[in-house]
Amino acid sequence: MDSEARTLEMVFPEHTNPLGNAFGGFVLGLMDKVGSYAAARRAKKPVVTVAVGRVEFKVPIRSGDLLEVVAHVVKVGRSSLTVQVDVYKERFGGGEETRVLATRGELVYVAIDREGKPTRVDA
Repeated sequence: MDSEARTLEMVFPEHTNPLGNAFGGFVLGLMDKVGSYAAARRAKKPVVTVAVGRVEFKVPIRSGDLLEVVAHVVKVGRSSLTVQVDVYKERFGGGEETRVLATRGELVYVAIDREGKPTRVDA
């Protein structure tokens, strides 16, 4: 079953603080969006975010960085799905490999039915 999702996003000045570093909320928003795509693909149902686990910002993300957000389901419960989300940053220019893991976190989603109530995820 397909349980991965990914996207690319460029960091623009409006996503950063006065020092040029990306706002944590901007990065978390990307992680939640792509994480929900992976969870919904696996559940084959709509999902809602119920928890954000430990998120580690390993290196700064700066204006001009290209981000690759990669999410994959690591655990499936009765109605919940735990998704690991990795954010890689890539700096253009300089002629060297600059793609590094910048942020990692786990998010938990719950599959819901049409009434918005938790519903079972098939094994």
